[in-house]
Amino acid sequence: MEVIANILSGMGDNNHRRREPSISPMLSQVSNRKMSETKEEQRWQIRSDEAIAEGWNWNKEPPEPKNCEFCGKALYHWGVTMFSRQKYVSLWFKEPEKCDCPEAQAYWAKVEADRIAAEEEKKRQEEAERIQRRINKLIKDSGIRGRFLNRTFDRFEIDEKNQKAYNIAKRYADTFPSMLPKMDDKGHIQPPEKERNGLFITGSYGTGKTHLATAIANQLIATGTPVICMTMIDLLARIKQTFDKSDGATEAEVMKIYEEVPLLIIDDIGSEQPSEWGSTKIFAIVNARYEAYMPIIITTNYAGDELVRRMTPILPNGRPLDSRNAEKTLDRLKEMCVGIEMNWESWRPR
Repeated sequence: MEVIANILSGMGDNNHRRREPSISPMLSQVSNRKMSETKEEQRWQIRSDEAIAEGWNWNKEPPEPKNCEFCGKALYHWGVTMFSRQKYVSLWFKEPEKCDCPEAQAYWAKVEADRIAAEEEKKRQEEAERIQRRINKLIKDSGIRGRFLNRTFDRFEIDEKNQKAYNIAKRYADTFPSMLPKMDDKGHIQPPEKERNGLFITGSYGTGKTHLATAIANQLIATGTPVICMTMIDLLARIKQTFDKSDGATEAEVMKIYEEVPLLIIDDIGSEQPSEWGSTKIFAIVNARYEAYMPIIITTNYAGDELVRRMTPILPNGRPLDSRNAEKTLDRLKEMCVGIEMNWESWRPR
């Protein structure tokens, strides 16, 4: 027992502590060389001048270096290494490295910006084509027919009274992309550059309100931007068509296209009083576009309380129903739109 006790007590002695095995200098050198070789094998690319200096092999000679057009610096090509063969380049990139001089960096920054812009434009066009196909299927056309197809900015007669209205409308059409909201990387809607991205055009009869609105529509449609331009009554009538099951479209689909089309123009709002159902639908469309930062253009002969009255449903006995939908609709439009007043003598009798 005493012997066992001595052994156990001796385990705490420094002389009996477990020691790590020592590594000989030769083994250490071999280990370091293997680590270096592994690191070399993991190197997936190498520049041609470095490969030449380090004695790498290849199946094709590296391309001759080029000179920076801005500062004259030699620009070498990068090669892709082969992991299965030590110090071996399997292929060389066709284009040389990019120079780090300020002029070259500015040039390549512009090239990258142009590339991103081109990709965004391609996505915009693809989205526009998708929406246009939906319009063609659900609405059949933009709603612009007959004489309104000729309502362009070139055909608008400008005078001292309407010059300001014309300028606002033309600038709106020319800068329309800035009116549209953006999407961030997570798919969240971001406000457009101009949050008041709609127009509310009021005025007396025959002053050119519809002409300017359809001129905006015609310019945008000509450049590939989908637009729906209809009177409030036509907008509602298209929804009602879906009640006929043979139509092939659902109410939800038509409402969705009203909500997502890049520009919705409701012409001559208030010319006919809507039903309670119609008042609810108009508010739903305007509110959806309000929440999504989508632009809208309104033309009307009425303003203020008179427009609220015209947009409030009337009972058969002549009494108005609740006006809250009309009030909420106009409240949204005031926040969304820049106002244009066109109150002067009608040009139609001229």
